[in-house]
Order: sequence, then C-alpha cells, then structure tokens
Amino acid sequence: MPANHNRLSQFLVLLGDFALLNAAFFGAAWQRFRDLPFFDTPYYDYYLQLWLILNLLWLVLSLIFRTYDLALKPEPRQSVSKTFNVFVSHLFVVLLLLVALQRSEQYSRLFFVYFYSGVALTILPWHFFYLRFLRSFRRRSRPLRTVVLVGEGRAFDDFIQLVGRNPELGIAVSRSFRIDKSDSLEDLESYLEQSPGEELFVALNPGHAAFGKLYRLADQHVMNFRALPDLGMPPMKSMRIDFYDHLPVLSFRPEPLQQWHNRWLKRSFDILFSLLLILICLPLLFPILAIGVKLSGPGPIFFKQKRSGYRGEEFVIYKFRSMALNAQSDTHQAKAEDPRITSFGRFIRRWHLDELPQLFQVLGGEMSMVGPRPHMIAHTEEYRNLVDRYMLRHLVKPGLTGLAQVQGYKGEHDLPSMEARVRADVYYLENWSLLLDLSIILRTLASWSKTN
Repeated sequence: MPANHNRLSQFLVLLGDFALLNAAFFGAAWQRFRDLPFFDTPYYDYYLQLWLILNLLWLVLSLIFRTYDLALKPEPRQSVSKTFNVFVSHLFVVLLLLVALQRSEQYSRLFFVYFYSGVALTILPWHFFYLRFLRSFRRRSRPLRTVVLVGEGRAFDDFIQLVGRNPELGIAVSRSFRIDKSDSLEDLESYLEQSPGEELFVALNPGHAAFGKLYRLADQHVMNFRALPDLGMPPMKSMRIDFYDHLPVLSFRPEPLQQWHNRWLKRSFDILFSLLLILICLPLLFPILAIGVKLSGPGPIFFKQKRSGYRGEEFVIYKFRSMALNAQSDTHQAKAEDPRITSFGRFIRRWHLDELPQLFQVLGGEMSMVGPRPHMIAHTEEYRNLVDRYMLRHLVKPGLTGLAQVQGYKGEHDLPSMEARVRADVYYLENWSLLLDLSIILRTLASWSKTN
C-alpha cells in the first residue's frame, strides 16, 4: 500500500476515535450536569484535566496495542479485539490514577458510567464497520499500485494467485518474468528501462545466484525491493520478523500473550474477576459445600491432584471432592455414570461447583479464568506423542474454562476428541484477546444454563 494511502486510513481511524471519545465525554458531562451549567460546576478544573488525560491516554494505549496499524488486508474482528483491549486498559488505568492521586471524590461516578458506556457503544462498532468499509472500498476501486514480479517456483505462483483472489490488497502485477523458463534478467532490465514500476517483487531465495543482481537492479531503477522467499513450509499468515541486532529472526506462530501488555491485561482481568467471585461465593457457598462434601462420605473436603500446567510444569489442582476415595483417581477420567461419584458429588459436578477452589489458584497466578483445561499427568504422557502440537497448549496458563470446553470437547479422552480439543486450544493461543476471553466466559455460562 502506498504510504500516503496508509497514512490517510490511519488518520481517519484516529479522527473517528477522538471524535467519538470527546462526544462521549461531553455527552456524559451534559447528562450528569444538565441541571447545572457545566462551566459553573465546582470541579470544572478537575474535569478539564481529566479531559486531557483521557485523550492522551487513549492515544498512548492505541499506539501500544497498534490499533492504527492497518494491514494490507485488515481483519475487522482483530481490530475490534485490539480496540477492546485499549478500552479495558483505559478504564483500568484511569481508575488506578484516581485512587493513586486520591482524586476519586472530585469526580462523579455516574459521569464515568455515562462516559465509558458511550465509548463502548460507539468506538467498537466504529472500528468494525470502518474496516468493513475499507475492505469493500479496496475491492471495488482500481489497484493502488502496480508491481513487477520476477522469480520462479511455488512462491511465484502463489503471489499471482493471491493478488487475483484478493483485490482488496490493491495490487496489480503489471508484468511477470519467470527466470526458470524463457525470460532472462536482460528482458527484465529492458522492460524496466521503458516502464519503470513502483516495486519489484522477487520470488527467489536469498541464496539464488540472481538475488543480489535483482536487488541492485531495483536500486538502479529507484524501485522498492520486496522478497518472496520459499521457506519450504506451509503458508503462515502470522509469521513475524524480529531483529536481534543485525540478525533477522523469524517467528512462525503468533503468540499475543508473549507481549507484556497483553499478559498484564489478562492477569489484571484474572485478579479482578476471581477476587469478585471469591467475595461473592466464599461467605455463603464455601461453608455449605464443605459440609455437603463431608457428609457425603469419608475422606477429605478437598480433592487435590497433580496436573500439567504452564510450560509443562506440574502443579496441584484443587477441587471439592466429588468421588468416593479410590485408587484410580490419577489415571481414570470420570465418566457420565461413574459409580465412584457420590450423590452430592454428582450435584456439584453438574453445576461445576466442585471447581470453585480453583478461583484461589487463579488469584494466586497458577491458573487463569480462561485457558486450556489442565490434564492429568498420565494423559499428558499418553497424548504428547499421539496428537500433533499437543504440548503447545501449555504455552498459556491452564484455565477454569476454555475454548475447547465451550465447543463441546470435554469429558472422556479418546483420540479424535483430544485432537479437536488441542486444535481449539492452539487456536486460543494464537488468537488470544480479552474480547475472546469474555466471549468464552459468556458461552460457558450459557452452556451451563442449557444443560441445567
């Protein structure tokens, strides 16, 4: 995409964000202070400072989460996820600043309710529909740039097919030269003398004899040089290149939680959500469940078992005991009509109340609210060599619920269902966002209401 077109798209998104952010601010101020002229409120100076902070903070967080980094083929869902992360971080940081600076008494709580409700109801749809419009506009409009393609092999053919299937990329191949057939570098140079292009795309590996010549040829004709190397691997949309000093390093799998701000956001959400549930459940439910388990039969109140956790490290998971004491608890998964389950245990398993002690493990950092469910050590040892990419699920903390569970992959551990579960867990790893976490939690609650 030409730089000026990309900058225009970024400017329009930025302009829309700040228009809606400030509309939400002044709308909230009007709604809160409509019985009193806003400029006559006793805390007018405080709200002026707040206005500056809200705008500056939104810009900084948007740059951190790269919501204005519009790719050649922007995905509306991914954009909304990034923007939602900005929204939650913005709310959290503002509340943290108010508490740290001891300014919470100077501002109306109702104002913040109006303001953040307005932001959520306007900016999130704005990003989604703007990118939908941008993709549609690019598909209908003429190409933004023409390029010259030279090379050979699969990368050469893949690029031609890609441009043909995706007009929203805004690319047209003005001429292509296959140097493994009849075309030669002399033919290319003759063509560039008569019809200079903006960019030269080269579908060759850097070790090819012609690669360096083509690089210099692009310099001589003032063209941007773009390489399309054939890595001998399946196409990966999310491959990223980092530089360790001068050395390029390729990353083939996206891992959003490797970024510090995403880890911080997920951890903050885990702490707040688990703490809220503990404060709600602990005073009433925990004593009742503890008594019920104790009366259900001999044995401890809590069941504990080693499971595979983050980075494959073993950790001890805690539950309210739902089974009679047995020697197979560490090797045999519970089944629907398992005779080991007590009558009270069947009740708490039906409502997932046996997993409430894990809220303390979420609060302590061993687990997360959302993530792959931790497996027994015996199952990890059994399936790590049977299921492709099985161990990748341990690159995120185990969760109380997960994408595989809401998709129906839970219960008994046969090979087909385990393969489907791992696919869902790896998808979660590669596509994490706070919006995805919230979606999984809501789908979990919905599935509980249907089954109960």
